[in-house]
Amino acid sequence: MKQIRIAGLVLLGTLLHGAASAQEEPRYDRVDLMASASMDVENDLLIAIVFAEVEDNDQADAADAVNRAISWAAERADAVSSIEAQTTNYNTRPVYANGRRIVGWVARQGLRLESQDAEALSELLGELQQRVAIQSINYGISKAARDAAEDELIAEALARFSRRASLIARELGHDGYRIVHINVGTAGGFRPQEAMMRTMAVADVAAPTIEAGTQTMSVTINGTVELDGGD
Repeated sequence: MKQIRIAGLVLLGTLLHGAASAQEEPRYDRVDLMASASMDVENDLLIAIVFAEVEDNDQADAADAVNRAISWAAERADAVSSIEAQTTNYNTRPVYANGRRIVGWVARQGLRLESQDAEALSELLGELQQRVAIQSINYGISKAARDAAEDELIAEALARFSRRASLIARELGHDGYRIVHINVGTAGGFRPQEAMMRTMAVADVAAPTIEAGTQTMSVTINGTVELDGGD
């Protein structure tokens, strides 16, 4: 019985010591702050989707025609070093008469083209339209450009956070502050935007004129500071 009482006293002493330690860390004069920074970033990544679609009474003939068209387009894209090409979304579907009888087949496949050279991709698209169609053209921000913009915005937002924390400490009569915790959030620059396109009606298919535009990126700093000293 004596050993049991001793063990109980040790456990009680440990709990009391833990409670005392927690009480030794008062949390006074804490302030929640937010600061942000934003900037317009040039879209430098062009993403185009082209496709071939063929309808034929014979499924194999429809597929063969699509395969030939996309293979032709991919070969021309591969010949341009600044353009990356990837085939996408190959499918065939039946064509019905009166909703029941199959009277033909439609085959379709896409080709995704990506480049930071807008002039080269625009020229290629003009050539490819001889045999394939343009589904969409979008601009985005490359990872390198996005990372560089985020680094600049984080530095600016942190500087604003620091200035505000110092201002609050000074105005409230404190010597300074220490950061309790801080969160950094980024927004923008991830989703491609539809590019503005203009084409001219001429005998031969003209290359589209593409305007890149910009996207707004932002960084927000949320955090808590604890004021030091004071009157």
